[in-house]
Amino acid sequence: MDAEEFRQLVANTAQSKESHYYYSSGLVATVVSADFAGRSCVVELTATESEISDAGCLDEGLVGTVADYWTSALITALNQGRSALTTSLTVQALKPIDPGSVLHMTCAATDARQPYATATFAAAGESSDVYAVATHTKFFKPRA
Repeated sequence: MDAEEFRQLVANTAQSKESHYYYSSGLVATVVSADFAGRSCVVELTATESEISDAGCLDEGLVGTVADYWTSALITALNQGRSALTTSLTVQALKPIDPGSVLHMTCAATDARQPYATATFAAAGESSDVYAVATHTKFFKPRA
């Protein structure tokens, strides 16, 4: 599968997720790249005033919800539509961010029996300028 086909698969998987209670399902976010062989994707979003905590960092609830939503979509796309359930989700805000900052969230997933993924929220175009991170462990639902 080439990069554009996989990017579109991740985007379509996220759009068709059955769990529409996710806050992030309504968040403006775009899959800007995806790498099937590298088991990763990059999602672009903009931090707004409402997504920044009183401490000036990305709200950790936002980080957790967005990471859960997009790493789940990535894992599903990588595993031929197979669904998985979250067993652990850890988030950490690292430093203050300004409203209007454009972010690239890089999601990466392992190729394992128990899926594990990370999401790194960094400044667009500057992957070393990291604002928040999340780790996500899941297990696959039994096949029917």
